[in-house]
Amino acid sequence: MQELKKNLLFSEKEIRERVKELAKEISEHYKDDKPVVCVCVLRGAVMFFTDLMKEVKSDAVVYDFVTLSSYENAMVEGTMSTTGKIKLIQDLRENVEGKHVLVVEDIVDSGYTVDYLRRYFSSKNALDVHIACLLDKPMSRKVDAHADYVAFTLERPAFIVGYGLDYDQKYRNLNGIYEVVND
Repeated sequence: MQELKKNLLFSEKEIRERVKELAKEISEHYKDDKPVVCVCVLRGAVMFFTDLMKEVKSDAVVYDFVTLSSYENAMVEGTMSTTGKIKLIQDLRENVEGKHVLVVEDIVDSGYTVDYLRRYFSSKNALDVHIACLLDKPMSRKVDAHADYVAFTLERPAFIVGYGLDYDQKYRNLNGIYEVVND
């Protein structure tokens, strides 16, 4: 197998510092005594979720996980192509009714996933639904969707790996965030 060519965009140190800043913002937001169901969108967000949750200062935090599918296994113009249809593969175990929901996502690009999750948890009578994402790619939006807490914003289209983000299930274990470089 040929080595993937990649350029470092965000170092482990930069990620660690930004995660701490986001966690402080999130901790300040959830000041009431209502439970906060922190939802990790598997698999890409797991590293970000773990590091973020270690830094969130709240006794009201509960963890849960969802698995969704929206991507085809084809790289088109440096990005994974999306079907636009979200399939819930693994739902929460936690009841979100009357609770805050914080969705932790790896990347917001088309917006389909976060739009779906906001509507889904709202339909379950969540008190509110906020989104925290590692990477925001606003130039890739297909629907009107946004994250409330953003670690990094990409200024141009790029295919990204590392820190949980993968290419064909590989490269998730890289400590930094890298752009894949095409020859």
